[in-house]
Amino acid sequence: MNDVIDFCKKFPDNRREGETVLRQAQLVLLRMLKVIDYLCRKHDIKYWLCSGTLLGAVRRKGFIPWDDDLDICMQREDYERFLRIAVEEFPDDMMLQTRETDPHYHYLPLPCKVRDKKSFILSPGFEDEACEKGLFLDIFPADRFHRRPLVFRWEQMLKTYYTFICKCLDSVYFTRKSLIRRILAFFHPVFRFLVIGYQKMVRKKITRNKTLGTNCFIGPGFDVAWSCYSRYEDIYPLREITFEDASFFAPHVPEAYLITQFGPDYMTPPPENKRLQHAYVIKPVL
Repeated sequence: MNDVIDFCKKFPDNRREGETVLRQAQLVLLRMLKVIDYLCRKHDIKYWLCSGTLLGAVRRKGFIPWDDDLDICMQREDYERFLRIAVEEFPDDMMLQTRETDPHYHYLPLPCKVRDKKSFILSPGFEDEACEKGLFLDIFPADRFHRRPLVFRWEQMLKTYYTFICKCLDSVYFTRKSLIRRILAFFHPVFRFLVIGYQKMVRKKITRNKTLGTNCFIGPGFDVAWSCYSRYEDIYPLREITFEDASFFAPHVPEAYLITQFGPDYMTPPPENKRLQHAYVIKPVL
């Protein structure tokens, strides 16, 4: 049973203390991350900060100043356990958002988000979606990939194909940007069919690769439309890293992870015209 009062005491909702709307949103996200970290430690579920969240932790021990979401990764086995636990133990002001828990959540390239129920965020193209739209934290399931070159190349080809059809599928959200996107959006049902078919096909591959043990690469899952491959020993054993006012888990060699994803100049911030938020409407307090 959810102990809402306990979560409120352990992780107070301090969103109103933010001096700007963006900072208020970041305080909401930080609280959600603390709740997830607490549950993962309680149930011995491994996760690590990834993407821009890990970059912010390494670069400045906290949020990238313009960031309005958080990203974490979980090995497939831990991810599957987390889905079961979160539904039962999340506080009432948070929700696990998957296609099973939110029938209006149709974003196929990313299977899981955690949402705050007391806020609102809107990204371009999602205006007509009926799904829950609170501030969110992305959870990426991670799979094992072979180290044998030929098999690994085949797995990379699978991911490349999946990323391509997902980008075509996403064109429906960006029809105002170009004629090509409007044309691709016309074929949205076709790409949706291809994406769903791929996800069904790749389930066996995901299961088989669980047996690879430690002699493998680790990367965003076969059912996730992003690619970034790390050596197992660059991820495990996980280490703790400071993010804002707390400590969370990170890859064993975060520098190697970030070079793989962002290149060797990952410590250099982008030009000011590329320091953009994901959303154009943020309401941390409703």
